[in-house]
Amino acid sequence: MLNLPSHPTRLLVSLLLSVFLWNWAACSSGDGRSIWERPKSSPVTKDQLFLQDTFPPGFLWGSGTSAFQTEGAWNQDGKGISIWDHFTHSSVSDRFQRETADVASDSYNCWEEDVEALGYLAVRSYSFSLSWPRLFPDGNATGEPNAAAVDHYSRLIEKLLEKKIEPIVTLYHWDLPQVFQDQYGGWTNDTLVEHFEQYAAFCFHTFGSRVKYWLTMHNPYLVAVQGYGTGMHAPGEIGGLYSSLTVAHNLIRAHAKAWQTYNTHFRPTQKGKVSIVLGSHWVEPHRGQSKAATAALCQQSIEAVLGWFAEPIFGDGDYPVSLKTKHAALMPTFTPEEKLWVQRTADFFALSFGPDNIRLGQSLVHNGQRITPDLRSLLGWIKLEYGNPRILVAEGGWFSDASVGREDTVAIYLMKSFINQVLKAIKFDGVQVFGYSAWSLVDGFEWNYGYGIRRGLFYIDFNQPNRTRIPKTTAQYYKQIVTDNGFPSNETSIEVKAHFPCKFHWGVADSTLQVRFHPFSPQFSDSHVYSWNLTGDGSLRPIPGVKLNTRPAQCTDYLAIRSHLRLFASTGASHYRFALNWSLILPQGSRSSVNTEALR
Repeated sequence: MLNLPSHPTRLLVSLLLSVFLWNWAACSSGDGRSIWERPKSSPVTKDQLFLQDTFPPGFLWGSGTSAFQTEGAWNQDGKGISIWDHFTHSSVSDRFQRETADVASDSYNCWEEDVEALGYLAVRSYSFSLSWPRLFPDGNATGEPNAAAVDHYSRLIEKLLEKKIEPIVTLYHWDLPQVFQDQYGGWTNDTLVEHFEQYAAFCFHTFGSRVKYWLTMHNPYLVAVQGYGTGMHAPGEIGGLYSSLTVAHNLIRAHAKAWQTYNTHFRPTQKGKVSIVLGSHWVEPHRGQSKAATAALCQQSIEAVLGWFAEPIFGDGDYPVSLKTKHAALMPTFTPEEKLWVQRTADFFALSFGPDNIRLGQSLVHNGQRITPDLRSLLGWIKLEYGNPRILVAEGGWFSDASVGREDTVAIYLMKSFINQVLKAIKFDGVQVFGYSAWSLVDGFEWNYGYGIRRGLFYIDFNQPNRTRIPKTTAQYYKQIVTDNGFPSNETSIEVKAHFPCKFHWGVADSTLQVRFHPFSPQFSDSHVYSWNLTGDGSLRPIPGVKLNTRPAQCTDYLAIRSHLRLFASTGASHYRFALNWSLILPQGSRSSVNTEALR
């Protein structure tokens, strides 16, 4: 367990050691807002909107899962109850239609099938989380661990290494032991900072000789906001802003303490790397704003999510000024000693870019801003804001509707788009991305969406007890990307430059045209003149005694057709293809009744 440095000399040594280990500390930081001030030009030419190229050698391709979403076995082999077990079994489970993760993907028992799925993908890494209540049913990591859980995770790690797959292990992916929620109120109590450090130290000691990449916690923003602010996630606390700010503060301090413990006691022998997974959205400005105003508003939007956690950890050890200004007295504060102790407590930047943060980001846009799935720009912002760190995309991906099943072209398109954006960030923007984890390996329990959406590369029929893993088309496509190390160009293709024949017919096509035969605007039928909002109720009231002549009906003849022809002429095309409406021209289907007005 780590005690904070109390002597000034020790504190200085600790700080210098952190700076030394931070291999990009010499780079400048805090320039993120400049990304919105730049012209929208790109080094990608028009014929390179999709970049045909490969990733750097040794790129860490992977996939991932979390314990609660996939393990199941919720009360098997001595596992304790987590806040998500309690949440889904309580009355609030009505929002999930009483769905639970009691069995989920059954990865606790089917872990070998998961490893086989990884082998199918040919990936080099697997990101998974340890279940705190499975390892310590009472949460207390100073006591005896659950031997069955230790054996389970040891077998999984050994099998991964045997298959030459790097384990990337997350200590906390939202499944807090329920006992801590009952005793302390969960993460609202700073007692959990010490408990988390003890749990982390146990995991480092037990598994660290075989694990080179550690992630302390996954997307703490969602824990703070949805777990303790809005109550959408476990433990379902609706504590509002103050509770979210308090929880975030404790999560940051817990992460920093775990990193300091590893740095002091385990790094010299284990030589691993430790970080935290932070999630974010991306925002684009309203085009009518000045660049300075645009950059400021967009910067505040990203600082309200990503910067909230990244600035203390990757920056100067304190919260962004925009957040401290906005929340004033509600914002927790770090002591000067804590600022030195919290900053630089990550060995690389781990990023989550998925649907949850995109949805929540919608509430943070103002003045015409819009949320976009622009992973490349977000990676560029991180580079500019935090001094070009090495980045692992620890969660990349979207989801498909459960009704789509195994075939989902939209999911393939999004996967292709996100991964190509990462490639562009590396090749054109100089971002140091060293790995990408496609999320998730298998279909699982998707938090407050239950089983209503699917994010897995492998399909699971949750109605079948054997939970067979079946590769989707997304798995097949991702396997090809991994095998090719990206999108190599097809050297056999030949670019053709030539002209079409002079008599080539360029045209435009439409379906059935809708032609109006009768006046369709009040100017043809209503002679009154109206006053609007005279009484403040937004209504139109005719002005007594004032009338105008209505326009004759013949003004409507061919009105739509003439407008259509002008639009067609503007294209420069020579042919126009459209359909006749049989039932309109011959209402009875034969020449016994002909609509002459339609013919005209």
